[in-house]
Amino acid sequence: MADAAGLTGLARRILDRVRAAGVGPVMWCVVLLSAGLTVLEMVEYPARLVATTTLTVMHILCLLALPFRPLPLSVAVAVTYVACAFLPDMGGASLFYGMWVALAAIGRYGRSRWWGLLPPSIAAVRWMVAARAGIPFGDYVILLVSFFVVYAFGRAMSWRAVAVQAERDRLRYERERDRLEAMRRDARAASRIHDAVTNDLAYMAMRLDYERSRATDDEHTELFDELYRHTIGTLGEVRTVIDMLDGDDGDGTGVEDDDGRAGQCNDSDSAAATFPARVRDVLGRNDRLLARLGFTGDSTMIDDLPEDESTDADDATRERETALIGLLRELYTNIAVHGDPAGAYRVVVRRNDDGLSADQVNDIARHPLLPDKPRSGKGLALHRARFDALGGSIVTSAEDGTWILHAVLPSRRP
Repeated sequence: MADAAGLTGLARRILDRVRAAGVGPVMWCVVLLSAGLTVLEMVEYPARLVATTTLTVMHILCLLALPFRPLPLSVAVAVTYVACAFLPDMGGASLFYGMWVALAAIGRYGRSRWWGLLPPSIAAVRWMVAARAGIPFGDYVILLVSFFVVYAFGRAMSWRAVAVQAERDRLRYERERDRLEAMRRDARAASRIHDAVTNDLAYMAMRLDYERSRATDDEHTELFDELYRHTIGTLGEVRTVIDMLDGDDGDGTGVEDDDGRAGQCNDSDSAAATFPARVRDVLGRNDRLLARLGFTGDSTMIDDLPEDESTDADDATRERETALIGLLRELYTNIAVHGDPAGAYRVVVRRNDDGLSADQVNDIARHPLLPDKPRSGKGLALHRARFDALGGSIVTSAEDGTWILHAVLPSRRP
């Protein structure tokens, strides 16, 4: 049993090496047929010299092993063929079959142009032997041409293999391109859902919780509780969809993983004529909303450029400005969720020749206003990926109970 298992393992290793060499069953059939015909010639036309028999046996062995190492063993087959041609022995096998297989293998697997010298070299040697024996050239033309034909056949197989591989590479490239495009679409969809749905739901939940704490009528308190539960449940389902689109089923934790915005309206942002006006509108409205939740702080827009001046191409400018405004909405929701109303917050936005930047500082609350808000870990992560794609960066830190964020978008992509 042990011997059988060893033989099975050896056979598997042999098959693996054959597959790695790219050799198929057709080549095996050709090799075995050629070796068999050569052995038959040895029997029908026995050699007179021991050297001829020895070289013929070596020729057959190299031919049988040729599928494992096509190029070096094809050269070995050619060497034995040439050596036998120069021996003064009129008997023995012709070795034509093995030589044809070797030339076809060289044409198939040889990549260097120097391999093309082998067919004329073999033909020249064979013609020299024929001329020495007094055989007319016309009687050997077809044989000499056959050396070039089998080599050309091998080259044709090589070109076909290259074409097939190129087609496979093209299909693989198209599949990867489609997969990357699908990932980009999913990422854009997750970002749009994040900006259009989850942010407003987060603010609604915070506002309902705030109003519930102030309600004195039992009927209103029950209504606020019901609306709050539905809002939190819907927010959790939206988080699940965002996780699926972003390819992450895990749950995120931490201060910087919350998303949402404190009740912004895209329509009012779009109505602003210029980017500074849109930023000031976002800052002013969120300051007022945070004030209603009991927060103290201020937001500032520092603009070192003319009000209507563009710092880059129109499309690039709009993309950078939209990314910064989306980040601002995220920052205010994080302040509302994790900030300490007893402390203070500050948000500063700058625009100058170097680009756009935003800074946020606020105290971290020990008891957040919305402790049961679902988290997906996609808050600042989505904005950080967007800033990275635009050549910018978002750096955060938490020191001595204070949350610090610094975001930069350069005026031009690097």
